Amino acid sequence: MKHQKSRVMKQLIFFVALLSLFACKDQVDDLKSTDIQFAELKEQNMKIIPANPTINDEIKLLVFDDCTYNQLSGVSRKGNTIDIQKQFNGMMKWPCIMRNDTILIGKLPRGSYNVNYTLIDIAQKAPQNISRSFTFQLVVAK
Repeated sequence: MKHQKSRVMKQLIFFVALLSLFACKDQVDDLKSTDIQFAELKEQNMKIIPANPTINDEIKLLVFDDCTYNQLSGVSRKGNTIDIQKQFNGMMKWPCIMRNDTILIGKLPRGSYNVNYTLIDIAQKAPQNISRSFTFQLVVAK
């Protein structure tokens, strides 16, 4: 009897361990791409508004603590690629007055988009024209 209880207990422990393994796997699989997007954008001091955009939303990119002299020069979309480009002239030596900037991306069809953000120094003598550049995923739900 004692041996049988021990055997049942071992089977129960094995079953619970196996169940836990699958539960953890499901949690990883349920990780939304928006969770990854938020982490990427937070590192860049940015945020997508609304947080989980749908096809009915006017989507915006909020840039925190951006210099006022960084001017939006264009937002374009080709297929599932969105390019956001800002520029400034480093030769002007303007002081950086921080502000939050909101960039309108607009309404998008359902899908996953690669968003390329680029900040360019348009000064003729700039040692490197691209001051900042990165890409992030944007997911638009139904």
